[in-house]
Amino acid sequence: MRRTEDPNVIEHRLLELAYTTESPITATTLAYFAPSSIEDAEKVLDNLVARDRIHMEVRDDGQIEYLFPNRHKLEALKERPRTPHPELALVRQQLNTPIAIRNGRTASPLLAGALSLLIPGAGQVYTGNFLSAILWFILVSAGYTLILPGLFLHLFCIAAAASSAHRLNSTLARLQLEAGH
Repeated sequence: MRRTEDPNVIEHRLLELAYTTESPITATTLAYFAPSSIEDAEKVLDNLVARDRIHMEVRDDGQIEYLFPNRHKLEALKERPRTPHPELALVRQQLNTPIAIRNGRTASPLLAGALSLLIPGAGQVYTGNFLSAILWFILVSAGYTLILPGLFLHLFCIAAAASSAHRLNSTLARLQLEAGH
């Protein structure tokens, strides 16, 4: 099969991959399925993330997976001719992408710390760690009943938020270096 560089063809193959298989969507999976180069597949996926059509999840091991909201396998596609309708298949949803890195931004450790200074756990929400945010809020609030423990816990909360933003940037930078950007 001949390789393609056409983003429309790659996007059409992406939709077919997403809704006819249960395979995790990664740039290499799409490049194999399209077929295209990994770089062209990444461009299409990143463009869709930037337009909030799909969302990107960076796993703890650094693997990037692209997620389609409400994705389910469509068996009916095998029985009838397919007409691409990307606007119907792609739904706007940003919940899995941390606020800190949306629209190609880098996470700001200073902003994460400042948010946690104002409200314990807000910096963790900024970096996408919602459970951590809730736990820090409860822990710091409980610590303030005795004042001094609350102050120490609040300082640790601020440091943890800044560290989380720094780790998010380090992971993204490492992924970009591995992708050759």
